[in-house]
Amino acid sequence: VSSRSNPLREEKLGRSNTQRARSQLLETHLAKLFKQKVEIFTKIEYTQESVVTTIVKFCLKSVQEFVRLQTFNRSGFQQIQLDIQFLRNPLREIVEDEAAVDFLLDEVIVATAERCLDPIPLEPPILDKLVQAKLAKTKEQNTTISS
Repeated sequence: VSSRSNPLREEKLGRSNTQRARSQLLETHLAKLFKQKVEIFTKIEYTQESVVTTIVKFCLKSVQEFVRLQTFNRSGFQQIQLDIQFLRNPLREIVEDEAAVDFLLDEVIVATAERCLDPIPLEPPILDKLVQAKLAKTKEQNTTISS
C-alpha cells in the first residue's frame, strides 16, 4: 500500500462533498420558497394585539436586515440561534400572528447562517437546555427581587 495520496479518490470525495453541499443549499431554498407564502405585513387593526404584532414583525425584519450586513463566526451564529430560540415563547404569547413571527425568527437564523464563515448550529437538545437554564435563572432573579 502506497503512503501517497490518491488524487482520483480525493477528487471524487471533493465532488461528493460539493454535490452534498449544493443539494443541501437547494433543499434550503426550496423550503424557503414554500415558507414564503406566509403573509408578513397584513392590515393593521385598531387593537393593542394588532399594533404589538406589527411592531414585533418590523423589529424582526430589521434584525434580519442587520444580520445580512454582518459576518459571523461559529460562536456568533450559535449566539444568534440561542437568542432567537429564547425569544420564541415570549413573542408567541404577545402576538396574534404566530406563523408570521415564527417565520421571521427562522429567517433571522437563516440569514445569520448565510453570513457565517462556519455555520454549525447548536443541537436542539443543547439549545433547549441552555434556554431552560436561562429561564430558571431569570425566574430565580425575579423571585429574589419580589421578596
